[in-house]
Amino acid sequence: MFGHLFGQAKSVDTNEARSIIDAISRSQAMIEFDLEGTILSANSNFLATLKYESDEIVGQHHRIFVEPEYAASEHYAKFWARLAKGEFFADQYKRIDKNGDEVWIQASYNPIFDANGKPIKVVKFATDITEQKLHAADTNGQITAIGRSQAVIEFDLDGTILHANQNFLDALGYQLDEVVGQHHRIFVKPEEAASSDYKEFWARLARGEFDSAEYERVRKDGDSIWIQASYNPILDADGRPFKVVKYATDVTGRKKAVVALGHALERMSEGNLSQKIDIPFEGELDEVRQAINKTMDRFKSIVQRLRETSMSLRAATTEILAGANDLSDRTAKEAAAVEETSASVEGISAGVSDTQKKASEAANATTQVSRDATAVGEVMGNANRAMEGIAASATEISNIITVIDNIAFQTNLLALNASVEAARAGEAGKGFAVVAVEVRRLAQSAAESSREIKELIEKSTQEVVQGTKLVADASGQVGQIVEKISYSSALVEEISVAMTEQASILSEVGLAVRQIDEMAQQNAALVEETNAAIEQCESQAHNLDNIVDTFKIEQVATNNAYVTAAA
Repeated sequence: MFGHLFGQAKSVDTNEARSIIDAISRSQAMIEFDLEGTILSANSNFLATLKYESDEIVGQHHRIFVEPEYAASEHYAKFWARLAKGEFFADQYKRIDKNGDEVWIQASYNPIFDANGKPIKVVKFATDITEQKLHAADTNGQITAIGRSQAVIEFDLDGTILHANQNFLDALGYQLDEVVGQHHRIFVKPEEAASSDYKEFWARLARGEFDSAEYERVRKDGDSIWIQASYNPILDADGRPFKVVKYATDVTGRKKAVVALGHALERMSEGNLSQKIDIPFEGELDEVRQAINKTMDRFKSIVQRLRETSMSLRAATTEILAGANDLSDRTAKEAAAVEETSASVEGISAGVSDTQKKASEAANATTQVSRDATAVGEVMGNANRAMEGIAASATEISNIITVIDNIAFQTNLLALNASVEAARAGEAGKGFAVVAVEVRRLAQSAAESSREIKELIEKSTQEVVQGTKLVADASGQVGQIVEKISYSSALVEEISVAMTEQASILSEVGLAVRQIDEMAQQNAALVEETNAAIEQCESQAHNLDNIVDTFKIEQVATNNAYVTAAA
C-alpha cells in the first residue's frame, strides 16, 4: 500500500520514505482517493475509526462518510474541485461511520503530484478527535449557557477590563466601550478601592487563587448592586494565570429581601408584631415574605387572644381568690357549726333515747289505763243495766200505787155512800156513819199517801230514767274514753317505736355529722391549699400579662422594612 508514493520522492531515500510512511500509518488514519473522490485504499486505523472493512469502501466515493445534505451541496462539490486542482486542506471535519454515528477528525487532505507537478491523487491523514470535540462542545456549550444566564467579565491579572457580556453591562448600566480598558475599581466604592484588602484581593487572583462570595458593587448611576460572583483565574498551557474571568449573578433583590427578612425577624424577636413587609420580593423569596407576613398576622392574633385570655384569667383568678377567701371563711364557720351540730345531735340523741324510754313507760301505762277504762266501762254497763231494772221496778210500783189509788178512790166513794146511808138511817146509823167517816178519812189518807207515793215513785222513776240516761251517757263516754285510750295507747306505742327508730337514726346522724365534721376540717385545709394555689395562679397570670405586654401588636407605619433593607 502506498508503494507508488516512493517513486514520487526522488530526493528521499526509499527505505527512509517507507519508514516515515509506516510510522505515520501506525499513528494516524490514512486513506487514498483519486481526484474525483473515489476511495483507492485505507489503512487499518482509518477502517477502525469509521468501522468499515476495506472491501466495503474501496471503489466507493468519499460521500459515504458525510451527511447526504452536505454531499449534495455546492460546497462539497467545490471542495473536491479545489483538491483536484492541487489545493491543500486541513481542518476539523465531521464524518459519519458505518453505524451512522458522528465521528470528528482532525485531518489534512494532501494532493499528490506527478513529476510534472500535476495532481494525480489525494491522501488524507486523520486523527480521531471525537472525544475531544464532544468535550470541547460540552465545555463551549456550558460556557455559552453561562454567558446567556450570567454576567461575565474578563480582566487581565492587574484588574484591567478586557471584555464583558451584555448581561454584565445591563446589570451595571454600562456600554462595552465604557468599561474596556478601565480598571475593576470603577465598580467598587472609593474607600474599598483604596483599601489594602482590595489590593490583596487582586494579588491573590494574580497568583491563581480562586475567590467566590457575595459582593456589593456600584452601578454607573451610583446605586448599589449585590452580586453572587466567582473570580476564576485562567491558566495557560504551563499552568500560569494569564487572565481572570468573573461569573456573576445579580442577587440584589435576594440580598435586599434577606436583609428585610432579617429586620422583620429581628423585630419579631423583639416582640414587635405591628409591621409587615408589603413590597413584593423577587422570585421564590416572595413566598417567604408572604409566609413571614402570615406568621406575623398569626402571632399577632395569638398574642391578642393570649392578652385577652390573660386579662380574663387574671380577672377570673381575682374573683376566684375572693370567692375562695369567702369560701374559706364560710368553711371555717361551717366547721364550727358542724362541730356544734355534732354536739347538739349527740345531746338530742341522748334526749331522744331518754324520751324513748319514757315513751315506752307511757305506752305501758296507757295500756294499763286502757284496761282499767275497759273495766270501768263494763261496771258502767252493769250500772246502766241495774238502773234500767230499777226503772222497770219503779214503773211496776207506780202501776201498783195506781191500783191502790183506785182502791182508795173506790173506798172513799163507798165511805161516802155509807155516810149517806148512815144519815138516812138516823140514830141507828150514827155508829156506821162514824165508821164510814173514818173509813173515808182513811181512804182519803190512803189516797193522799198513794198519791204522794206515786209522786215520789214518778219522781224516782224520772230520777232513775235520768240516772239511767246519765249512766248510759257515762257508759258511752267511758266507751269513747276506752277507744281514745286504746288509740292513744296505739299512738304511744307507735311513738315508742318511732322514738326507738329516731334514736337509731340519730345515732347514725351523729356518726354522719362527725364524718361531716372531719370532712369540713379537711375541706378547710383544702380551701387553704386552694387559696395558696390560686394566689400562685394569680401571680403567674400577672407574669403572663407582663410577658404578653412585651409584644407590640398595634399597627404602625408600614412599607419601611423592605425600603430600609434595600438601601
